Formats: sequence, structure tokens, C-alpha cells
Amino acid sequence: MLTATRRRFAALAAVFAIVLGATALGAPGRALAGDGDCASGKWVQVGDQMICQISSPGSPGGGGEGDGVGLDCTNNHITYQGKDYICDLPDGWSFSYGCYIKLMEPQPPAGDPAWGTADPNTTRMQYVSCDTYPPKVPGDRDPVAGPCVGRCGGLNPVQGVTKQLAIKTPDLGMAPPGGAGAVGFVNANVWLWSKGLDTSTQTRQAGTVVGVRTFVRADWTVKKGTATVATLHCTSDNEYTPDKGNAASPDPDCAYQFKTPGDYSVSVTTTWTLLITQNGVAEPLQNVTSAASTTTITIQEGQSTNG
Repeated sequence: MLTATRRRFAALAAVFAIVLGATALGAPGRALAGDGDCASGKWVQVGDQMICQISSPGSPGGGGEGDGVGLDCTNNHITYQGKDYICDLPDGWSFSYGCYIKLMEPQPPAGDPAWGTADPNTTRMQYVSCDTYPPKVPGDRDPVAGPCVGRCGGLNPVQGVTKQLAIKTPDLGMAPPGGAGAVGFVNANVWLWSKGLDTSTQTRQAGTVVGVRTFVRADWTVKKGTATVATLHCTSDNEYTPDKGNAASPDPDCAYQFKTPGDYSVSVTTTWTLLITQNGVAEPLQNVTSAASTTTITIQEGQSTNG
């Protein structure tokens, strides 16, 4: 019979304390943690995690030695105190000695009262559900923090902050619009913008890591075939609407006029700076550029409105 050992974040000592409040003490097979601090076991390091190693006999068909991070499961099932449980549910909940736990996403910001005395740099907050099946966010118990070493699994704080502050590939806006079969006209005013572009300064924090993103510009490239015929560096975000008629964009750096007929491509990237500070110490300023969004348009002689 195949046996799979499940790994999860270590929050079980706290979960044990919660379970004790919901069931009779000393139940057969119960793994006890009297003060919620691994009182009946010992903290040991396994890989990059600290685990509470507690003896948990369970019942025939599963259990064995429980380590507070891994349980021995057979075909994703375990028998605990005479009852069969699914070890890992499809939506991220994992069985933990009579309860289910799930990583909280996103994690509470540093300084949130939910952390209590736990350190956001070395713990992860988890939802806990003990009486509800299937479990649902936010669980039926207060969230708990589980210890780990260095960083908890997944993205480290710098990676997490960087990911949160990244600007996705810009949503290209152009009037007249581009795309398959799109047609524009020589000398007509063309508006260029990035739909919904966030030009504001944004800040994100994870523990002692703080990231600040500052928008720099949107860079536009106009090509005819493989030859670049124009580059524009736009720092505003003026969207064309039909009431503008044939008017030019109020920002000439975000405007263009095609001078000759032909097939053209128009691309845009966005650039921003990213400043990461750890424990109050700033890292070198980064300049980050997104991937490009591109559209095409065929330019003909004559004139028409922008839209």
C-alpha cells in the first residue's frame, strides 16, 4: 500500500491547544500540547522548518509518529481517533490532529494584532477549522501562527513584495484602435495610453521588508515592417473618448501622426523604479521594465475621426 508523507507549515502546537478546548482531555490517541508551546513534545528542525515532535498513536490505518508538520497518510486518508479523514483537500486545507489548517493569503501586514507575539518574519498565519466540514475560509477558530526557520515556505518577503508591486504587461490603448483589420489614416491624430495604468506611488510591506514602487514612464515604439519610425516616452495617461473628436492628445509625448501609408505595429512597455528596504537598510534602486504589448494597424490615405 502506497504511503505519502504530507508536509505543511508548522502551526500544530497552537492547533492542539485549540482542539483541547473543543474535546475531552486525554481522549484515546490524542496528541496533547498543554500550553500551546509544544509542552508534550520537543521542537526540532527539519529542513527549513521547526516542527513540534509529538507521539500520536492514532488508530489502525494511519497516525504513527506525528511531527507537527507531517502525518503518515495512505492514499490521502488517515484514521484518527477511529474516524477516517482526507489528509489534503483540493482547496488547500490540510488535516491536523482533528482540525484542518490552511495558509492565510495574503498574510496580515506586520503590526496586525492577529500576530500577537509571533514574528511575521519567521511564522505564517493559518486559518483553523475544527467543527466545520468541508472547512471554509476563515475557519471556525481564531487563526494561528506556525513557526518556521529563516523564512516560511513559498516566496520570501523580498520576492513577495516585489511580486505584489510588479506592473503586469500594459493594456495597450490606442485611438484609432489597432488589431486585426484595423485601419487608420495619414495625418490623423492618434492617442496612446495604457488602460488603467497605475501611475501612483505604491508601498507594500512583509515583516521588516518594505517595497516602494514609483512609476517612471510608458515607452511606445512605432514600426513599419522591421524599421522603427518613432519612439515616445509618455508619463501621463490620457484616454481617448468619442467626445474628443479629431482633437490631439493633451500630452504630445502620448500622441502620434502616421505620415505615410502602410502596415505598422505599435508596442508599449512600462518602466518603474523599485526600492526594497530590509530592517531599515535600503538596497540599490532597481529599474524594472514590463514585457511589451503590441497591436497592428494599416494606414491609408485620407482622414477620419480617431475612434
